[in-house]
Amino acid sequence: GRTDFQQGSATTLYNSVKERIFTLPASTIVYPGHDYHGRTSSSIVEERVNNARLGQDKTEEQFLGIMAPLTLPYPKKIDASLPANLVDGYPSEAEWSLAAAKAA
Repeated sequence: GRTDFQQGSATTLYNSVKERIFTLPASTIVYPGHDYHGRTSSSIVEERVNNARLGQDKTEEQFLGIMAPLTLPYPKKIDASLPANLVDGYPSEAEWSLAAAKAA
């Protein structure tokens, strides 16, 4: 996931995955939101072994070292999408109009 947006935290992401996701049963099927290799699903055990950023028992320090230098492009519609996500997809009309204008 991206940790360079509003309220993003590489530490929070690391702890969430390690404590909440990687502790699920190994056979649990997961559906990663962004996979650029054509895979539509994976399992917890596959992610523990193969996830380039979090797998192979990466430490928090190693993960932070991977995430810090990333220079990813700023998505066009993030200013509209992220506030909507924070309120279950229902931003106020004023917030939506402002964010939409910025994204245009």
